[in-house]
Amino acid sequence: MIATLPFIQETFDRFNALCFEGCLPPIPIVLTRAGSFLGKVEFKAKRGLFGLMTSKQDFRMKISTGFDLSEEDLEDVVLHEMIHYYILLNNIRDTSAHGRTFRNIMARINADYGRHITIRHKADDVQRIVRPGLPVKYNVCVTTFRDGRRFVTVAANTRVSALDRFFSRCRDIEDVRWYETSDPFFSRFPRARTPKVYGITQEELERHLTDSH
Repeated sequence: MIATLPFIQETFDRFNALCFEGCLPPIPIVLTRAGSFLGKVEFKAKRGLFGLMTSKQDFRMKISTGFDLSEEDLEDVVLHEMIHYYILLNNIRDTSAHGRTFRNIMARINADYGRHITIRHKADDVQRIVRPGLPVKYNVCVTTFRDGRRFVTVAANTRVSALDRFFSRCRDIEDVRWYETSDPFFSRFPRARTPKVYGITQEELERHLTDSH
């Protein structure tokens, strides 16, 4: 999925309460089409005598819309930046930008809440940059259950094989079919890394898979 302000804001509020006990003040969120980063926290330094920084102010979180990530990965990007925000806001010294303090907080959140925050985002996700003029490709799995219901899953590139194995072994699923398409209709579905299905009608499938492979 592509980052949107409502999604980023909801993610920030949810994990602020869950992982930071609600101690992070609201922060302006800015969407950018930058291709060099997924997210970053910026601030203005207030300086005193001899140019020494006395405080940090005007924090803002920038999230790039130049990448197409799974919902879970985008949440982890926000969490990564929230750790930076927490450290900067509280003037906590660290050994480096992703030093011991950052890594300890990251490890705690990953262990306590089943997240997968990393120091650097995985290269296979970074490669899914949305470039002007180039269509976004969607890996669409259509599963038909034995009772006739149809569902759709838009899979992250690295999870196609694993999801295919899971769906193929599911006793309640009668048919599994994969398509590659550029139809923007499928941008509304998060890029799945785990088995998640969404109901869809046969009419919608026929209309939006016309030019698929």
